[in-house]
Amino acid sequence: MSIDPRLIERRQSVAEDNAKRNVGRLLKFLAVVVGVGALVWLAFSPWLSVSRVSTTGVGASEANVILADRGVTAGTPMIRVDVSATEAALLEDPWISDAVVELHWPDEVTVAITERAPVAWTMTADGWARRAVDGVPLPSAAEPDPEMAHIEMPELAEVAVATTPDMIGALEFVAALPESLQSGTVVTLRDGELWATVSEYEVRLGRAAEMRQKALSLVALLETTPPAGSIVVLIAPTNPAVRQPGASPAQTSSEEETTGEVTEDGGEGGDVDE
Repeated sequence: MSIDPRLIERRQSVAEDNAKRNVGRLLKFLAVVVGVGALVWLAFSPWLSVSRVSTTGVGASEANVILADRGVTAGTPMIRVDVSATEAALLEDPWISDAVVELHWPDEVTVAITERAPVAWTMTADGWARRAVDGVPLPSAAEPDPEMAHIEMPELAEVAVATTPDMIGALEFVAALPESLQSGTVVTLRDGELWATVSEYEVRLGRAAEMRQKALSLVALLETTPPAGSIVVLIAPTNPAVRQPGASPAQTSSEEETTGEVTEDGGEGGDVDE
């Protein structure tokens, strides 16, 4: 039985076309594999690896140790630096309040650190701790030193410090004082009000509001050198007043509740009595 030559030719043509297509697909596949391999090699090559880590703002924190633990060091491929995870790890350090990690291709990483600063020693139900203005406790010795202000609220639990307006307000007040007044300052809570002893003067601060303004008002008032033993009233920071030694507590309490200021003659005004 003979086969038509045209049929044989047709079959050969189809086989050749299939072979050409298979070869083309194989070449494309090999090209993709080579391309991917080249990209992987380039990504992990010295040209795209960290050659410099620049940090700013590092002082008391362990930022450099944390970066090393996270592999943010010279020689690490840039694609292996996890920016979000590195920032989260840095923020676990109590000294660090903010951290920004940026990749600058092809080979540089910059890390900007904002550190907390100790503002005052605080006494709570859990004992003494040195804290930043946002209430975060900072590593320190167990006992307070006299060089910083003290805030004494022994009835306050540690877990409530960051959400308690009185503690945060007291820290803001101390932070706004000049360093020359911070040493020896003591802030306490009496009958729901904040009181402070500053430069040997008793200061009635009232509610934990406008604390920075109250600190600035106190500084200006102390420059007039009130009589020793006077009580400074800062319930309303724009109308500070001074209760001189011997003033009637009943009279001054009534005036403080209505105006936030006290004068020796009972009149209006926020001037210091001479």
